[in-house]
Amino acid sequence: MHRHFIVLLILIIAILPTAISQKLSVDSLKNLVANNPDDTNKVIHYRMITGLLRLTNPAEGMRYGQTGVALGKKLGFDKGIAGCYLNISSCYNSAGKLDSALIFIDSAAIYSKKAKDPNRLSLVYLNRADYNMQLQNFDQSLRDCDTSMYYAELAGSDDRRARVLQTIGSIYFFQDNWARSMEYYDKANELYLKIGNLQMSAIVLNNLAIVYKHTGQYELAAQVIQKAIVIADSLQDLSNLSMYHGTLSDVYYSMEQYQPAARHAQLSLDYANQISNEIQLSYGYQYLGQVYLRQNKVSEGIALLLKGFDISKRINDLDKIHLSADLLAEAYASTGNTTKAYEFLRISKEASDSLARQRYDEDIAAMQTRFRVGEKDKEILLLNKDKELQQQRLSRQRVLFIGSMTLIVLVLIGISLYISRYRLQNRMKELELRQRIAADLHDEVGSSLSSIHMLSQIASQQQKDDATGNDILQRLSNNARETMDKMSDIVWMIKPGDGEGNLKLRIEQYVYELNSDLNIDITTELGALEKENLTMEQRRNIYLIFKEAMNNALKYSGSGKVDIKTNVADKILTMMIKDYGTGFDQNTRRKGNGLGNMYKRAKELGGHLAIQSEPGKGTVIELTTPI
Repeated sequence: MHRHFIVLLILIIAILPTAISQKLSVDSLKNLVANNPDDTNKVIHYRMITGLLRLTNPAEGMRYGQTGVALGKKLGFDKGIAGCYLNISSCYNSAGKLDSALIFIDSAAIYSKKAKDPNRLSLVYLNRADYNMQLQNFDQSLRDCDTSMYYAELAGSDDRRARVLQTIGSIYFFQDNWARSMEYYDKANELYLKIGNLQMSAIVLNNLAIVYKHTGQYELAAQVIQKAIVIADSLQDLSNLSMYHGTLSDVYYSMEQYQPAARHAQLSLDYANQISNEIQLSYGYQYLGQVYLRQNKVSEGIALLLKGFDISKRINDLDKIHLSADLLAEAYASTGNTTKAYEFLRISKEASDSLARQRYDEDIAAMQTRFRVGEKDKEILLLNKDKELQQQRLSRQRVLFIGSMTLIVLVLIGISLYISRYRLQNRMKELELRQRIAADLHDEVGSSLSSIHMLSQIASQQQKDDATGNDILQRLSNNARETMDKMSDIVWMIKPGDGEGNLKLRIEQYVYELNSDLNIDITTELGALEKENLTMEQRRNIYLIFKEAMNNALKYSGSGKVDIKTNVADKILTMMIKDYGTGFDQNTRRKGNGLGNMYKRAKELGGHLAIQSEPGKGTVIELTTPI
């Protein structure tokens, strides 16, 4: 018996009873989708109907699956869409359209990835491996198994791992790689036993027995299939019991142990009759018929083979028709009935030719499918390459853009640094110039004025009797002193603002000199003024307003007390000079150069000068300016 059909029989018998027993479930699910609202549960029901119809009515299953996909997309239910696509692909596989099955299984993979469902992804790639195995595209099938195993590991599913190992064993079986096939079947069986899936363990043991039979290890094959029978009997798995006894009968037949072969063939027939499985019945009649022929029970053998032959014709199983007719031709020839022998020999030849043509067509179809799938893969590869090239171009453009922007930023930073350095250099030059001018004024002009002042005092002391000369010398001395004071102010103003250039120190120095020369009570509250870094113009105008206000207070108010207060808040400087003297009427008094200059300097500062005075109530001068 051809090994390809034995493995195919295993798959059909394992699935078919479940599909038949669930017919009522299909009807109940159809009622649910007809009466229930459009929600995710309805998508799941569509998926279930599609899966149940994949063997009995794949075309109808496809329609239900497509409806489920459309509803799933409307609801954004990626997991449901993936399940529907998976079962649609199974329907196409059952219909023999493997190219379409591969397209839909790829769609199932896409949505399973979107749903982040590793368990379903493992099943998707396991099915994909099965389709490629049927196409004899074994390398791709093994790659799909590797991908399926990766997702099985992510899902932590021993059942998925076992099914992947079982599929790999079948791939090596189809390639006549018996050692690797047995290795993976053993691994799959260990996992099935570990998780307690005895039914699948028995199926793997049956596969192992077939491998051992093909390698001539009949005793080992018999031991393994007997284990499968014990498991199936404990589960009352009648469908698989029929298959396992048929396998064991075939093993004993190969060992020429015809009595146990006949016994197990009869058991296979009994179980097949209980479940009305015509496929297994045809095999059972063949097993028992060929055993009877070897036992020289020709008439009994012919009767059994004819029953099997009739079933094979009814279900149009060309392989079974060919084998049964061949055995019948041999049996009739042994009885001398050449007419019947020739008739069945002709039937066997026709079935063989039809089978050869069918297999040829299947091989051609498989080649065409592989070609279409290969072309599709090439197209996808080209699209991926185009996409990769486009991404590379975009990447280069991004790199060029980023590089250009970086260069522009660096150039702007360089220009900014150059401008800042240029300004700093000019500032340093300005400070150096101011320092040099201040030093020159102090050293050269100041010393000369000091000499004039001292000489005028000496001359006035020597000419005590000359009143006119003394008056001139005194005026000369006063002018020289005033010029020295002004020169000192100018030197202070143009110096940098740290140290001696500090406004607070200058005001305190001026107040100290006044206290030394005059008997006036001057109080100062110069709050936080030393912390402010003022420009030269700000120091100059503030100080000159202060000095003019003090001069007016000392000359005109007749007050014995003056208060000086400064305050800085939110970059606003407030300076107040208050005396307690005679005061004046602002409406009648003409503003002289002193007050005018004060107002002018306040305006230059961008500030405000306020003067409050009444006769007999003193005067308050208040400057408010931003700094």
